[in-house]
Amino acid sequence: MNYEIKFLKDAYKYLQRQDRATRNRILDHLQILSQDPRHPELNIKRMQGTDNQFRLRVGTYRIIYSVIDNELIVIVVKVGARGDIYKT
Repeated sequence: MNYEIKFLKDAYKYLQRQDRATRNRILDHLQILSQDPRHPELNIKRMQGTDNQFRLRVGTYRIIYSVIDNELIVIVVKVGARGDIYKT
């Protein structure tokens, strides 16, 4: 039961601009996330004020994603550095 990972346009563009090592590290975490979007060994927290939006910590980077359980989809909303990701 693997979840499909989908990216919003800005998240995908940010990921493509990263160097190979950073991109691979983030993609490795997303691979684990596709198996279980609430994996207990990953540093995941629920975003305050939302029902199905979560934050995944990958070093100094953050991945904000939503989960649609009935369709087995994980939507990556934002990827970015810790200091910039929470700004609108």
